[in-house]
Amino acid sequence: MKQIYYVIQTLLRGRGSNIIKVLSLGLALTMSILLFVRVVFEQSYDTCYRDPDRIYQLFSIFTINGEQGEPGELNLPPVAGAVLENFPQEVEAAVSVCKYMAFGPLYNGSVRFKDYAVMADSLFFQTLGIEVLRGDPLHELQQKDVVFLSDRLAQKMFGDEDPVGKVINYDKQLQLTVKGIYAALPENSTMNPEAVISIVSAWSRDWAEYSWEGGDSFFQYIRFRPGVKVDVEKFNARLETVIHNYLPQNGKDNSSYTSIVKPLRDVYRSGDMVKRMNAITLILGLAILFIAAMNYVLISISSLSYRAKAVGVHKCNGASGGTVFSMFLLETGIVILLSLILMVLLLLNFREMIEETMEVRLTSLFVFGRIWVPLVVVLGLFIVGGVLPGRMFSRIPVSQVFRHYTEGKKGWKRPLLFIQFLGVAFICGLMCVIMAQYHYVLNKNTGYDARSIATSDIYFDSDSERDAARQFFCGLPYVEDVESASYPPCIGMSGMRIMDESGQSLFSSRYCVETENYPKMMGMVIKEGRMARERNEAVVNETFVKTMRWGDDIVGRIVHQGNTSLGDLRVVGVLKDFHTASFYVPQQPLIVRCGRFGACIHVRLKEPFAENLRRLNSEASAAFPTKTVDFCSLEQDMAENYNIVRVFRNATVLAAVVMFFVMLMGLIGYTTDEVRRRSKEIAIRKVNGAESSTILEMLSRDVLWVAVPAVIMGTVGAWYVNGIWMDLFAIQVPLGGSVYVLVAIANLMIITACVVWKAWSIANENPVKSIKSE
Repeated sequence: MKQIYYVIQTLLRGRGSNIIKVLSLGLALTMSILLFVRVVFEQSYDTCYRDPDRIYQLFSIFTINGEQGEPGELNLPPVAGAVLENFPQEVEAAVSVCKYMAFGPLYNGSVRFKDYAVMADSLFFQTLGIEVLRGDPLHELQQKDVVFLSDRLAQKMFGDEDPVGKVINYDKQLQLTVKGIYAALPENSTMNPEAVISIVSAWSRDWAEYSWEGGDSFFQYIRFRPGVKVDVEKFNARLETVIHNYLPQNGKDNSSYTSIVKPLRDVYRSGDMVKRMNAITLILGLAILFIAAMNYVLISISSLSYRAKAVGVHKCNGASGGTVFSMFLLETGIVILLSLILMVLLLLNFREMIEETMEVRLTSLFVFGRIWVPLVVVLGLFIVGGVLPGRMFSRIPVSQVFRHYTEGKKGWKRPLLFIQFLGVAFICGLMCVIMAQYHYVLNKNTGYDARSIATSDIYFDSDSERDAARQFFCGLPYVEDVESASYPPCIGMSGMRIMDESGQSLFSSRYCVETENYPKMMGMVIKEGRMARERNEAVVNETFVKTMRWGDDIVGRIVHQGNTSLGDLRVVGVLKDFHTASFYVPQQPLIVRCGRFGACIHVRLKEPFAENLRRLNSEASAAFPTKTVDFCSLEQDMAENYNIVRVFRNATVLAAVVMFFVMLMGLIGYTTDEVRRRSKEIAIRKVNGAESSTILEMLSRDVLWVAVPAVIMGTVGAWYVNGIWMDLFAIQVPLGGSVYVLVAIANLMIITACVVWKAWSIANENPVKSIKSE
């Protein structure tokens, strides 16, 4: 009990430095634990299914003109069934899942639900190992217009009512009968729909192609039988032979198609972007934790000059080195406990901001199975922050309590300060480039004008409906212009296989159908010729022309393509390149045909945009009661392409702020201790004629000897890691080495300013006071 009493008294006497310790550790623990848990959360993707190691995902590989493409998640419709049929000894179940045919909302009466839904066949739950709470999906999902709801969505839709047998509506197109309920899946799963609609509902209405010749739009999974040892390479070789036997056009031209399988457990976490983001996030978390621990050690060691006497008194009264050591460990434990309380308060009070930054709910991050992450972090901090200084305190001999105990301590403090400067320079360099890249991809000229554009998918069945719809939109007083296209330019478009005259595949081009005045409304430039008007006419972009090597003679050229129903297309114009999809991918070749009004409606609104967007949705919904109307900002859709970059940027900025605060606390503690330790020396220098500026220069130079190499090393580290991250983008912000020089200079200026601020009073103090106190 006496030890606890003495520890509490020590903490109260040094409450100024202890408040700094609690604040810096509390912020560091909050940020580092969030980053670590986020990485573990990412690594735990797709482990929520039953026996996840038996689930594999199918990937398609297209080869054109001898050039093999990267494996893609979208497959031809019959592949999963072919696998199940040809591998009965190994494969227990297989499923085809379609997302794009279930993008519309669900309705319970007039209440709309935008929860994520998919269309799938009857083996969906068996293949993925999702628990079915009610219903028989093996039988029911073979029927059209049937839906299974997650228990979470069922509760939202019907409350305590029994949902089975109730009728809901999909996209104001299908009346669906609820036939079952299944257990909702967590956020860290790549296939976690809130509703599963029978895919027969789409096949029966010819919504998509089901053949070996096209329609590669299906996510497909297989489940191996228990006890089957999967040799992926051998299985994929056998699968290639099976696919070869099914393809009707295989061998007729220079293109080919095959499928491979990958363990579902590895698909998400082995993605290039996920791996790089996780690696950098892990580095940030380790840097924050390590710097916070070193800062704690630095402040603790800095207190030796005025705590050594107390240690001597304890030893004179019979305390052993082990007793002093245990007292310091107890003190560290109390400080960390207070820091954890501060962390909990921060998480509770800034929950919404943190969840937006991490893009995941805190309840999903801090589940019981991941509680080991904060425990390991706290244990590591306790060992580093408690054991190292504790051993130094416990080893102070009684005979040296009042002399020489400060002489050798500078050697400890400078390396600790070096680590903090290095870490802050590293994360500041990282933060600046990440912020610049995010701003760059959001604001870079895409080749079209997305300002004040709202889009919504609305389909019409007849020409009279299309004409009436166009007149309606044009008649709205707040609408400047209206046109339509197959897709907004910011999303990936459909592909079209381009052939040579002999029918050999050349490459895959992006493909879009647009109304005649669509390019003009969007600010796209037709460099040559005109927009397509007839069914067999087409406009191509500059990249298409370069890929075909046509030179300057373009208009009138014939495009041979793989869609036999369209036939050959005659080029009537050339579009200046505009960027399709996002800046993760390079500029792609594009071919555009003229189409009828409908599909993705593009409306250019007058200002104020937000108010007119609300009016548009309200009036259009009333005008088209049988359609789902959901206009949204095209600029917002473009920004959503970079959500993961935004999340990473926010996390980096928060980490930088925390690390900078921790570094400043350590630097202030170091400078305060140095000023205290050298107060007599400073006083004698002033008596001998030294100016205040000379004293400040001396103290600043002492810190800069540590800061300059540390900042250089940290900046070089930021340059290296930024190079790894920037490789994710096809378009990169044009930053040279000057940005890193500026980051380094800014860090050194702030460090110098902090030293001058803390040393200002002693540098201008009457030297008599310092000498008198000695």
